[in-house]
Amino acid sequence: MNEIQTRLYHRLNWRIMSWIIVIYLMDSIDRTNLGFARSHISQDVDLTAAQFGFAAGIFFVGLVLFEIPISLWSSRVGAPKTFARIMVLWGMTSAATGFIHSRDSFYVLRFLLGVFEAGFAPTCTYYLARWYPENRMSAVIFWHQLSLPLAGIIIGPISELILSHFDQVAGLAGWRWMFLLEGLPSIVLGVIVAFVLPTAPKDAAWLSVQERKTIEAWSVRQNVRHVEFSAVIRDPAIYFLGLGFFALMAGMYMLNFWLPSIIHESGVHSSLAVGLYSSFPYVISVASMAYWSARSDRLKERSFHCYAPALLASLCFLLTTIIPDIFILKMIVLAGATAGIYASYVVFWAMAANVFQGSAATGGFALINAIGLWGGVISPMVVGKLTSLTGTLSAGMVCMAITVAVGAVILWSVTRRITAPSGPSIPSEIL
Repeated sequence: MNEIQTRLYHRLNWRIMSWIIVIYLMDSIDRTNLGFARSHISQDVDLTAAQFGFAAGIFFVGLVLFEIPISLWSSRVGAPKTFARIMVLWGMTSAATGFIHSRDSFYVLRFLLGVFEAGFAPTCTYYLARWYPENRMSAVIFWHQLSLPLAGIIIGPISELILSHFDQVAGLAGWRWMFLLEGLPSIVLGVIVAFVLPTAPKDAAWLSVQERKTIEAWSVRQNVRHVEFSAVIRDPAIYFLGLGFFALMAGMYMLNFWLPSIIHESGVHSSLAVGLYSSFPYVISVASMAYWSARSDRLKERSFHCYAPALLASLCFLLTTIIPDIFILKMIVLAGATAGIYASYVVFWAMAANVFQGSAATGGFALINAIGLWGGVISPMVVGKLTSLTGTLSAGMVCMAITVAVGAVILWSVTRRITAPSGPSIPSEIL
């Protein structure tokens, strides 16, 4: 890598990646803060564990239903305008959750939050693939997805602080303030990004002509599988990728929505302590994502780096149900599960970002995401139902262990074929 490219990377990281990280951070906060308000909402709105799981899962129903059409539409209007619209609407919806007074209104707002967020993740991946070369995509996806564990690190202490110190301020419960204060920043940020993010390299006034040509050359992938969305929907391998992603999402949202409850069941009853302990697995996952994504880029290997961490996560899910009831030991195992899921996740999208181009990109990412996000629909509902039936989260952990293990096997099978070196190729739909 020459000095000019290095300077260009630094400029892109500052001008593009820094904004994407902040945007995704707000998305992650508004999506996952629900877990910290579970006991408070359940008491005030009269929710069972199964009903809470349904509310958590119905978010993904709205997201999945609109994911593909919104993603295809975003490639026409441009990513910055798409980000702006999504952030303003999801910020308003998240903030409005602080004013619910019934189960039905809670369900409606969670569904709408998913509808308004549809297309966000695929558009992010498509946007970044237009700016960075394929041999840097693991590192790029790491920085992009760093917001997920980063949100897990900061959301616990911040949410629990609001829950504790804002309770009954102006007559509102702490959990209502939590949704309001954590939702409003997204609205402001949504207005800003519409003006600061360029749609494409040619629109970036801060780039020289040569730098724009360099970035345009980077965006051309060498082993593209599809360039037309019509070909994507006919490819069985893409659906298997979606199934593997489904397993990762099921495990991820098991942790996002139920980790505070797991810690509470382990004997930690202070709200602030639960928030702080909830941050620990995500701190470990940041290190695992950084190391594993860099290793994948350095070795130019995606398949093993995708399925191996998922197998580790599956094992850790299972271990939580059979290890001695020692809090420190349980936290270590939960950190292993979180680290495995997130390490697999970041390499998965680095791999996916290199198999699509043209109109196939946003649509292909959206199709995989739409299939995978059913894991976010089903996982909270299944875990909530099993918890209601058994009175413990152990049954849900075993279910997630099996799900993630099956997903790892699927990823092992399909990624070996998709990532096999074949030299420069011409996608079949343009022959």
